[in-house]
Amino acid sequence: MEPPQSVLTLAATLFAALAIGLIIGLERGWKERGDPTGSRVAGFRTFGLIGLIGGLAAALDTGNGFILSAGVIGLALLLRQGFEAHIDETRNVSATTMIAALITFSLGAVSVK
Repeated sequence: MEPPQSVLTLAATLFAALAIGLIIGLERGWKERGDPTGSRVAGFRTFGLIGLIGGLAAALDTGNGFILSAGVIGLALLLRQGFEAHIDETRNVSATTMIAALITFSLGAVSVK
């Protein structure tokens, strides 16, 4: 295992994870801008947080992958709940935003490792 990162390096990589999420969230929010308020599952802020959480999970992971795996599974379960409600309300079945959220988490994690 590599030595711990300096606080400044960790802050920069977590900022990169946040930025990745915000950029993806900007695109997803723009695509769904015509949807009624409250009908979107994830947008600009949520994607930013997903990227940041991916980065934090990678920073906290001890090398065995448990924290990263738990983060991906937890995120997938939360997204599933949100999308079930969204599908029930709109009858629109699309997995693009869910997959984008999982990729955002992964990119956030990669930016820290």
